[in-house]
Amino acid sequence: MAMPKPPHEDDARSERLGSAPLGPLMIKLSIPGMFGMIVMSIHNIVNTLWVTGLPDGTEAIAALTVMFPVQMVVSSVGMGIAMGLTSLVSRRLGEGRRDAVLRGAGNAIVLGAGFGVLFMILSLSAAHPLVRAFGATPELIELSAEYLARVSLAFPLFMVGLSLDGLYRGGGNVTVPMYLTGLSAVTNATLAPLLIYGVGPFPRWELNGAGVATAVAQVLTATTSLWYLRSGRSGFHLRRSDLKLDVEVIRDIAVVGVPAMAMNALRSITALVFNWVLGGFGAAAIAGHGLALRVMMLAVSCLGGGVHQALMPIVGYTFGSRDYRRMWSAYRLAAIWTSAGGLIIGGIICVFARQILAPLAREAELLDLATLALQLKLCTFFLVEPQMMAMFALEGMGFGGRAMMLNMSRDVILVLPALLVLPRIFGILGAYGAQAVADVLSMFVTFWIMSRVYRQYPPSASVPRGRAPLGPPVEQSVGAE
Repeated sequence: MAMPKPPHEDDARSERLGSAPLGPLMIKLSIPGMFGMIVMSIHNIVNTLWVTGLPDGTEAIAALTVMFPVQMVVSSVGMGIAMGLTSLVSRRLGEGRRDAVLRGAGNAIVLGAGFGVLFMILSLSAAHPLVRAFGATPELIELSAEYLARVSLAFPLFMVGLSLDGLYRGGGNVTVPMYLTGLSAVTNATLAPLLIYGVGPFPRWELNGAGVATAVAQVLTATTSLWYLRSGRSGFHLRRSDLKLDVEVIRDIAVVGVPAMAMNALRSITALVFNWVLGGFGAAAIAGHGLALRVMMLAVSCLGGGVHQALMPIVGYTFGSRDYRRMWSAYRLAAIWTSAGGLIIGGIICVFARQILAPLAREAELLDLATLALQLKLCTFFLVEPQMMAMFALEGMGFGGRAMMLNMSRDVILVLPALLVLPRIFGILGAYGAQAVADVLSMFVTFWIMSRVYRQYPPSASVPRGRAPLGPPVEQSVGAE
């Protein structure tokens, strides 16, 4: 069995968050996360490509789109725990409190597993009512419910895997999560066509086959992540006592984790309302929205999907060590990179949107709707990415409430009224364009929140490098906002 690395080697990866040149460091930390998310996004598009070849391809894509907010609710809890843990780990490493890191990791794993079991039981016992509540039209209910029943079997290990990703990222290790994401994508991409179409000895399960492939991939990935944690190679050596739930530790995770959960859960409500509104225009309108989302996720993966995984641990570490000058430099760099990249990538995809979507939408009506939806989503892409960097910077500082306020303004408070009003005036154009309207308005909310935080923690208040901080920042006590 491999011997654990010496402690000083374990600490080197996290210490670079506060000392390495920012530009090269952010590139180095962004690329693995970006690569992993690109692989996952391509995998989702390829899965859709397989599904669209089924006799009821449009309905199958619409069923997957209906499932999107259901899966978002589950993922929101896992990602909330992971983000809370990432923030805790990076801040505590910046403060030199390694024991607190291990207790946080143990508690996060137990919480993830517990919530995963709860969601699995709920999905298996109430699949039909759930998908109906999340916007499934009568012709989509059976397809969506059967898919949910298959995917839910992996929920417990899926949630544990998300928690472990948060541990690794908080310590500045973005390479292992990238490999794990790649493993999930390759496993799913290999199994999906075999189980969808019944190739060779495999049964033909059509859309259900995609659900089984996803569940198998998630179980394999989480199992591999647990093996890596126990092998000693991760640099984190958890003890059995770390798995004992501790109210103070849970509260520390919850400072960022609960607002992050709430943000993602609220996004699922927005997605649900999208399904309800678009359902009035037919299954093709829902499917077109779903196809646009998949391509949009690929665009996000090329930018913010990787950069935020570099930004959050850097901000957490520098905030914990009170190096505010470096912290703000990291945020500014991330915002400029993602805005410029969003303008370029968004423009290119908008121009070639129809050609990109053509293999996924084999019916003329579906192609027209998906193209319109994608172009409207991408027209504000260069404004959205800096806002997302602000949200992740706030989470890195431990200000989950402020991050939630920022995110709610864009994804709930501003978009829902637009979504309920604009379709009545502009029809399907208003439904697809509601998010773009919210993106523009939320710029002002982002500027207001970040200006207040900047005045509170200005670069001039930094502790000189090499001098140990006397304690955590005043507002960094648990629960402070």
